[in-house]
Amino acid sequence: MQTIKIKDTDMAKRRMRRAVCAAAGGGLLLWAAGILALDALAERAAQPVHGAPAADAAVVLGNAVNRRGRPNPCLRSRVEAGVALYHAGKARRLIMSGGTDGDGSNEAEAMRDMAAAAGVPRRDIAVENRSESTYENIAFSRVLLGTEKHIAIVSDDFHLPRAQWLARRHWPDKETQLYAAPDCGDSAPNYLRKLTRELLAWVKTAALHR
Repeated sequence: MQTIKIKDTDMAKRRMRRAVCAAAGGGLLLWAAGILALDALAERAAQPVHGAPAADAAVVLGNAVNRRGRPNPCLRSRVEAGVALYHAGKARRLIMSGGTDGDGSNEAEAMRDMAAAAGVPRRDIAVENRSESTYENIAFSRVLLGTEKHIAIVSDDFHLPRAQWLARRHWPDKETQLYAAPDCGDSAPNYLRKLTRELLAWVKTAALHR
């Protein structure tokens, strides 16, 4: 009977493949758990206008002005949420926060113009037009809040928990509440990509506190 000997190098390669597969499987499980947790947090952030507590101001977080050469419906959705709060008497003024995109469009200024077109007086709209991240949205908006105590944060539902975590660190004297923008028509794959990106952003935020 012939005995087949397996070389040590072959065994090492097999062990390496198993280790890689195990790591990939573990990573996939962690990713899935993170996505489910984010989705659960996002669901908790959603609330109708009539159920929102009154705030002194609402900070509306920016998004790209254009998407593939067309106006971004997700930016408009955030603005509409802020405008709804204002017209319902749930926010006395709006703070639009967002920097300049690669095509030269400024998010905060575009949001201000949308809100003004929807009937919000320009005197009740402040603009923070330098931020390029959620951390900067929160940090740079601080100076515009003044002595106001109750602040609503407006963004996509999955984005709000991290924004509030940052706000509690940078606005320790403020009480924050969350108001989610309506669904902007994302496809399921695109929403999943956004959740994945947000999950990675949470890792960065936890590591750098920003």
